[in-house]
Amino acid sequence: LKELTSDEMSRADTDGDGEITIMDATAIQLHIAQLEIIFEDMRACADTDKDGDITILDATQIQMLIAGLLQQV
Repeated sequence: LKELTSDEMSRADTDGDGEITIMDATAIQLHIAQLEIIFEDMRACADTDKDGDITILDATQIQMLIAGLLQQV
């Protein structure tokens, strides 16, 4: 996983509440498990690594950011 630019950090706000929290990672996990759908307008936010897919790596990147294991570049 790579460090996030400030632009990528602003897009990591998957749930659109203005903050990057564990709820953003949880929204991605629920989407992957097909328990909740991330709507089209939030898909760009959920794909934090910009590989074109919403995967567990996107959720992990947010979790690492929250834990201070990733830095903003």
